[in-house]
Amino acid sequence: MRYRPLQALHAVIEAGTVTAAAQDLGISQPAISNLLAQLQDQTKLKLFERIHGRLVPTPEAMILYHEVDTVVRGLEQVKLAVANLQNQRVGTLQVVSTHAVSFGFMTGLVSDFINSHPDVDVSFQTRYSKNIQQWVASGLAEIGISELPVLDENLSVLPMRFLCQLAIPIDSPLADLDVIGPKDLDNVPFIAMGADHMINSRTKELFLKNNSRLRIKCQSHLFRSLLEFVKSGVGVSLIDPFTLAYDDQRGYVVRPFQPDVYIDMALIKHKTRTISAIGDSFYQKVFTEMTAYSYKN
Repeated sequence: MRYRPLQALHAVIEAGTVTAAAQDLGISQPAISNLLAQLQDQTKLKLFERIHGRLVPTPEAMILYHEVDTVVRGLEQVKLAVANLQNQRVGTLQVVSTHAVSFGFMTGLVSDFINSHPDVDVSFQTRYSKNIQQWVASGLAEIGISELPVLDENLSVLPMRFLCQLAIPIDSPLADLDVIGPKDLDNVPFIAMGADHMINSRTKELFLKNNSRLRIKCQSHLFRSLLEFVKSGVGVSLIDPFTLAYDDQRGYVVRPFQPDVYIDMALIKHKTRTISAIGDSFYQKVFTEMTAYSYKN
């Protein structure tokens, strides 16, 4: 398959409109439309529907988008590397991390690193753990922060464990308790991570062992979203330490939850591919800073 039509599909879904996609790619709107028509012709798939005057991607288009995303971003990294070589830049740091540490913690570390290394360009991406591992294994990123398990045997894994705490709406009677357990939350509205997340399964197991009903009122896939629901008074939720540390801490209180519920992450890099001096410096910095939040058994 030709790359350009796939790039057009990716650009339209990323930008939201044909006009914005054309601007991003530096080509005309008719050229974008022509590329999309070529792709639909070749794949024999309906990729977009026009709803209220806007092109809306079909489920088939979204599957193609996710498949081609790594390829498109990989080519952008190649272009950046060429530009760096042409401009005699020192180098590019490529980092990808899970959402839990992206807001506040990683953006702060990356900002500090940029300020202390003005000749270094940084690519910082946020992805789900499966994609993070793929990116590091394929060389699209030097350093990754992923949730466990790490399944690729080509990756070097430095595991770390982090304790979650219970966030409670500020006006909840539960705020009067110093420590909270499953018995205290029997039938209390609970905001949970997605069904396949380790926090979800560990929480369910504890409630089952304590003969308590886990009343899941709402589910989401980001700790930050869970915390916003707590602030809105929807229910209580177990939140990781990074999200709590970089929040405004308004509208809720935090209490220890017993027995402990923790999240397992890992700092990863490739086992055999040599990491750059810039990458190694940042790797050590991330390890030091994350260790300060680690779970003490």
